[in-house]
Formats: sequence, C-alpha cells, structure tokens
Amino acid sequence: MPLSAKPPKNSIPIGEGKWIEFIDLTGRYEGAIEIDLLLNDLEPLWSALETQCVAGCCGLDAFDFYPENIASAKEGLVASTVCQNLSSLQAALKELDGDVVLSRRLNNYADIAVFHALLVHLQRNLCA
Repeated sequence: MPLSAKPPKNSIPIGEGKWIEFIDLTGRYEGAIEIDLLLNDLEPLWSALETQCVAGCCGLDAFDFYPENIASAKEGLVASTVCQNLSSLQAALKELDGDVVLSRRLNNYADIAVFHALLVHLQRNLCA
C-alpha cells in the first residue's frame, strides 16, 4: 500500500502507512467481555503510549503505537516485566469465551483479533 494511502476508518495506526484494520462489530457489542482487570499489569505501558490525547476522550486514537514512540516508552519501563505481562495477557485472551473485548481504560470495543494484532505489534517493538 502506498505511503500516501489513508488508513481505513477506525483502524489503529502502527507506523507510517501501516495500520491494524478495524473489524466491524455491528450486532456484537452486547457480547463484549470486559478485560480491564487483565490490563492492569500493563498500566505503565498504556500510560507511556497515551500521548495524542486521553483515552477517555479518543479511545485508542489517544495512543501512539508507532515503533519510535514504543521505543521511547520502553526507556521508562522494565521491558522484561512488560513483555511477560503482554504474554500473560495474550494467554488470558485465548481463554475468553467471546470474540469482542471491551476496555473502559482504553475506551474501546474491539474484535479480539484486532486487539491480539495490537498486542503482537507491541511485543515485536518492545520484546525483540
């Protein structure tokens, strides 16, 4: 895809000309599983990446998931702990009985595949 291409609506930008595409949730919101308790151990990471706005206002658009921002955030974190917590979160998500997740902290509903792709992206940039 060309660098000038605009990301699809509601996608998650993860680099110049790169994004995780939104999967439509129409008709699936009611079955969303709240995951905030699973996210607690990653609060330092979410706080470090919340640089564009605040999640309460903008949801995932408040976070900068570009590799260079993740690298900057990494400097203030204990990377081994964050990497372990990301792995634990992924394992916990696999045990969920549903395909839509809700986080009030991140102010976001997401298809579990989209959220998983975001976690994989974070792991690649934090744990490599």
